Amino acid sequence: KMIARPKNEVWAQLILSERDSVRIREFFINECEIKAHRVVSNFHMTIYYARRLMPDVVAKVEAAQVVLPATETRFMVMAPGGENPRPELVPSKCKVGIRVHKQSSAMPAILNYRQRLLRCETRAVLGSRRPSTIRTNAFGARHFQPHVALLKPGSGIDRDLTKLGSLFRERIGNLTFDKFEIEVVIRQEEGIV
Repeated sequence: KMIARPKNEVWAQLILSERDSVRIREFFINECEIKAHRVVSNFHMTIYYARRLMPDVVAKVEAAQVVLPATETRFMVMAPGGENPRPELVPSKCKVGIRVHKQSSAMPAILNYRQRLLRCETRAVLGSRRPSTIRTNAFGARHFQPHVALLKPGSGIDRDLTKLGSLFRERIGNLTFDKFEIEVVIRQEEGIV
């Protein structure tokens, strides 16, 4: 006998400005000849994730101003260990994005937004998990690495991401994230009662 159980999540994200979103889409579609449906439609950087509701955390959207120089990013396959080329990870068949350098000038602002959520982790939220830090996560991937997904699987891009990354950094310049969003998701899973 299965009982319906809620699946709760908290997401905190920096949302890329509409202006820069359009520039990135045009770059991939016009300069790289990638089909529009293979370009991600909602560019964002996940700052925090939890698989539990958290006290005092409510859904909100607020203005932000985080500027990330494209020169302080590197392309990666969005898979565990995707920062480094591996024969089994074929970029054209995977989701691809950019990661933010640890020494990026945007990192202090990114970590300030993250700290706001870290303060809300309680023992009840964590259970037996260790608390998140500015570099580690209690939920999801073990290490926190700010990144932005850009391309969906099937993009047809070259296996060598350095070529695309160099062109991206040359053409795009700065990326401005102008909204900070906290999303609280409460889902009821289907089940037999």
